[in-house]
Amino acid sequence: MQIAANKGDLRGMKRTISVAFCIIVLFSMALLANTGTVKASKAGYSMEDYIATITPTMDGQWTTTDEWADTTQVSLDGSLDAIARAKYVSNYPTSVDQYFLIEFFSDTTNDPGDYWQLCYAASATLFGTPIGGTTPQTDCLMINYTGHSSSTTLTVFKGTGTGWSVFTDYTVPTHVQLAESISVSPLSGTPHWIVEIKVEHIHFNIMPEFWVRLAAYDASNSAAGVQAWPEGSADVPNDYGLLSDMQAVIPETFPIVVVLVLSSVAVIVGSRYFRKETKIKSCNQGKLAK
Repeated sequence: MQIAANKGDLRGMKRTISVAFCIIVLFSMALLANTGTVKASKAGYSMEDYIATITPTMDGQWTTTDEWADTTQVSLDGSLDAIARAKYVSNYPTSVDQYFLIEFFSDTTNDPGDYWQLCYAASATLFGTPIGGTTPQTDCLMINYTGHSSSTTLTVFKGTGTGWSVFTDYTVPTHVQLAESISVSPLSGTPHWIVEIKVEHIHFNIMPEFWVRLAAYDASNSAAGVQAWPEGSADVPNDYGLLSDMQAVIPETFPIVVVLVLSSVAVIVGSRYFRKETKIKSCNQGKLAK
């Protein structure tokens, strides 16, 4: 009888291991699913856009060390060192404020020819698809910010289907705002240009899904050209990358999920172990009684 009981416990432990393995696989699949599906107009370019846990202070710098920590990060294509981050604050249907951060680590010069640029190709209907194509379409928007300090010029353009036309139906800073500075950040202790950009999506009729292109140009390094994510032309919406609306705050990182998985496994294995202990004790008590 004792041998049969032990065999039963072994079979039970095998089932426990199988269940634990399945739980680990399910959590792993959930992690992969949480990264979103790449649907960018330009293949291989997708930036995850999470709900902000900290609303940025529009001053062109990391006001606090965690101000932009609740985002993912992409590198701008090009030979110079620059990165971008994105997140949003939703008060739908009143407003949806989309925020971008660009840090241009290689640029510290104040050139009137420097510029920041943000382009959109955005569906005009909720969860529709941008028109796309090889010319600026009517669902395209381009924001140019040229120069620094007193020489700064902000211009917004709308696509016409064949090119760009100046768009003036907006208010600064309610609908669009840019702030920049030469400052340090948690990503670099060397002073460099940093820009924060805010775009209010409802006013510009920007609905998910939307594609974007972020660019920075250093006139003192003209040979390096425009640093952009993705690389390509601002005039070609098919060259833009997907800003993937996650509709959630950024996860608390992988280790917490691992803890949850291990905790689940521990509960299952533990329960099996204690059940086994109970069986053994009961069997031994029965022998002693006899």
